[in-house]
Amino acid sequence: MSWREHKVGRLKRHDWLKLHATVTSVLKAIPSMEVTDGEANDSPQLGNLLKTLDDVEAVAADSGYLSRRNCDLIEAIGAKPYIKPKKNIVIVRSHGSKAWKNMLLEYAEKPDDWNKIYHFRSSAETAFSAIKRKFGYQLSSIRRDFQRKELMTKVIAYNLNIVARITI
Repeated sequence: MSWREHKVGRLKRHDWLKLHATVTSVLKAIPSMEVTDGEANDSPQLGNLLKTLDDVEAVAADSGYLSRRNCDLIEAIGAKPYIKPKKNIVIVRSHGSKAWKNMLLEYAEKPDDWNKIYHFRSSAETAFSAIKRKFGYQLSSIRRDFQRKELMTKVIAYNLNIVARITI
C-alpha cells in the first residue's frame, strides 16, 4: 500500500519499508533483521530471522507472525513460541503441529503466566521507538535500494550505541 498527498497541483506518492527484527529482551539489541516492502506479510519473515540466532529460550511475537509453520520453526531451534492468538481462534486444531497445539492450550489454561512472558515483546517496540527517536522517522534516500541500506545502517548504529554503553 502507499498513500498519496496532493501538493500544489501535483500528486506525490509515499511508500514505506517494514523492518522485521529480533530483539533481545535485556539489552534490546537487534541481532537479526529483514527489510521488506510495506505490503509484505510478517509471517514468512520469521524463518530468516531465526536462522542466525543461538541459545533462544522463548520467542514472543505479535499476531502478524501467527502460523503453525512459525510455531514449528520456533520449537525446532529449541525455544517456546509465544505468539498472540487472534480472537477468532476458538478451537485448537493442530493440523500436525504440536508446538501450535501446546502454545494455544497453555494460553487457554494459564493466561496470566503466558502473558508475563509475552510481555517481553514490548522490548521490540522499545527498540523500534529508540531507533526512530535517535535517527528520525523518515528515510532521506530517494532510491529504494538506498532506503533499505539506510534503514539497516540505522539499526547497526543503534546496536553500536548499545555496545558502547555496556563497555564503558
